[in-house]
Amino acid sequence: MIAAKPEKKQLTRELFAFLAITFAATYLLEIFVIMQEGSGILSSKWVLIPMYIPAVGAILCMVGFKSKALTKQSKQFLAMFLLASAVTLVEGLYQPLLGTIGPLPLLTAIISVAAFLLVLLQNLKASGRRSLSDSKLSFGHNYRYYLIIPVIFSVLFILAYFMIHMLGLSLPTMEYSPGSFFVFIGMSVLTFVITWPKYFGEEYGWRFYLQDRVFALFGVYPGVVIVGIVWGLWHLPLMLVGLNFPDTPLAGNIMYIGWTIILGIIFSYAVLKTRSIWIAVLLHALTDAFIGTGSGLIANSNILIAFLPILLLMGIFAAVLIRSRVWKDETGSESIEKPSSL
Repeated sequence: MIAAKPEKKQLTRELFAFLAITFAATYLLEIFVIMQEGSGILSSKWVLIPMYIPAVGAILCMVGFKSKALTKQSKQFLAMFLLASAVTLVEGLYQPLLGTIGPLPLLTAIISVAAFLLVLLQNLKASGRRSLSDSKLSFGHNYRYYLIIPVIFSVLFILAYFMIHMLGLSLPTMEYSPGSFFVFIGMSVLTFVITWPKYFGEEYGWRFYLQDRVFALFGVYPGVVIVGIVWGLWHLPLMLVGLNFPDTPLAGNIMYIGWTIILGIIFSYAVLKTRSIWIAVLLHALTDAFIGTGSGLIANSNILIAFLPILLLMGIFAAVLIRSRVWKDETGSESIEKPSSL
């Protein structure tokens, strides 16, 4: 979609406001904690906060620019998301306020599930889905892709980890245990209704607010690369102190930006197919689950060379998806929110 000149100026203002808020808040927080704790930030509770910042930045911009996507239903859900995020951070940084349910703080679980049930109930009515569509909070359409894409994505991730192990590229950080790996992945899926806010926190910023504006300003093919680069650079302070590739932070940063571009293509394709942010939230949750459990129980993908099979298989998947007609359809789409006049 090519924006008219007045709309283009407005979208540019919205884009730069979002990037300024998101990067300034993230970098200032991370640099401050790095100055206090050095690489200890990677095991610090404060590292929980950045994942919520992109969505908060998007919400602030939507309010500030009087976005038409802020309908009554979307305001209700986004308010619940902010409440769930605040409670999650308080209980994560300090202590559970009402005890725990297994390893999870009870109050966090209650509010996160309540917020998820709210958006689920809103989506049950056609009027609710229409009201949430501009904010991409509806479950969209093409529901079969909620199964197809995550299943292919998961199979490729699992295959890549076993390739790393069988090729002898690295050893797991714990005792090799594929059985435990699948148990942990299953638990991650089951607890998604509780843990979703932190993944929503990133994806609502990147795959809704940033993506819609970048696509409108630069086109879909350059746009999806730009979103991937922005996503990668957003991790820069943590990457430089050893996030993901502690032995090779500089080379790791270069590879990581390639990784965020590849993941960005897959996530963006899923959002374009479903017209919903929720599939990207699910894929992000799966990504963290596979990397977190796979590195520990099958093969340590935090070693640069060991990460290559993951990069290769996901790169092939992204290359297949980028040829889809959905990208061409998006060029003439009217789905991108038109800016409000100030």
